[in-house]
Amino acid sequence: MKKKAFLILIAVLLIIILIISILYLNNKNEKNNIIKDKIDAIEEIKKHYSKYVLTNKETNLYKKENDKYIGAGKINSNVVIRLDKADITLDTKYFYIPDLELYIDYNSVDPTDEYIKDDRYNNYIYFNNNITTNNVTSFYDKDNNLLYTINQSFDFKVLIKDDDRYGVVFNDELVYVNSDDVLNIYDNANTDLKNKSKIRTLTYHFIYNPEKQECNQSICQSLSQFESHLKYIRENDYFTLKLDELEMYLDGKLQIPEKSIVLTIDDGTILDVDAVKLLEKYDSNATLFVITSWVDPSPYKSDNLDFESHTDNMHNQYECAGYGMQGGGILCLPEETVLKDLKTSQDKLGGSKYFAYPFFDVNDRAISLLKKAGFNMAFIGQYDTEGYSYPNKTDKYKVRRMTIFSDTSMDEFISYLK
Repeated sequence: MKKKAFLILIAVLLIIILIISILYLNNKNEKNNIIKDKIDAIEEIKKHYSKYVLTNKETNLYKKENDKYIGAGKINSNVVIRLDKADITLDTKYFYIPDLELYIDYNSVDPTDEYIKDDRYNNYIYFNNNITTNNVTSFYDKDNNLLYTINQSFDFKVLIKDDDRYGVVFNDELVYVNSDDVLNIYDNANTDLKNKSKIRTLTYHFIYNPEKQECNQSICQSLSQFESHLKYIRENDYFTLKLDELEMYLDGKLQIPEKSIVLTIDDGTILDVDAVKLLEKYDSNATLFVITSWVDPSPYKSDNLDFESHTDNMHNQYECAGYGMQGGGILCLPEETVLKDLKTSQDKLGGSKYFAYPFFDVNDRAISLLKKAGFNMAFIGQYDTEGYSYPNKTDKYKVRRMTIFSDTSMDEFISYLK
């Protein structure tokens, strides 16, 4: 009997131990699951964090007051923003945007590659004007895409005066505020720098490598000659304008420093790829006017070289004999033929707003057809202007250029920069 009672006691103890073990293991597993869930939640938040992120939808922006997040505006989808360094915890629900001094829900952004903002605006000269915006201010990029709307009034120095908007620096980039959002514009002494009163556009033609090519025309430039020019430009802190910047300058919308120049290259028929590498080496910008039926510009693709139209196939001498100096086809060919050629060129280039006349030949008819085709500006030779253009004065369909020749000396080149 005693033995039976002892066995029952042992069995009960074993059952109790088993139950305790099960409860302990369940509790441990539950704690482990809780810890795992917390780790997973933190990792999920971290998946949305990076120094640079891209908004994945239109979403709200917030300001923080008394530990509460209050709506302060909206930001559009596909906008790159820089985030503040963050110690992410389970309580992290918002990321801080230091450039905006606002917060954004972490679910609204995804990491993106490091974003290099266009800082060309640092070369522009401010106008001596400021704007004050309304209590709700919308910001747009240069293509008029909405970036963000912030429930706040701002005061900005004016960098660009466009037709119905102002270019200002905000969030460490050039953005635009529509005139409708501007409450007041007033004079302010933002700078004592003076806008350049006139500017030269230089034109090159055949930039070649003597080790691989021959070029015996007066408009040939060797790579070494081209490099000497770019080296001087870079070492002397010249700003090389893109054509949209030149257009704004000529329209009086943009002010530029005294050390500014525009570089263009015509034809593309002899352009050694090392010429593009030199543009990159010296971080200078140029525009290649391409005869698109003759030249595929894709081997020359670079952030430092823009492509614009030199016609598709109207760079042929004396198609219009008796017109101009060499009778380029744009001067007299049927309107339908000219417009078709221009459109073909634009399509091959993925769009083009700027044009160089073949042989520098131009007449009123050519200008009217360029306008009809949607070109904003066109280039000829220097003629009696020594290649200068003037803000609010130059006919944008007759922009002058100074031609660089093979025998252009370094002293002559330096004089052209003035």
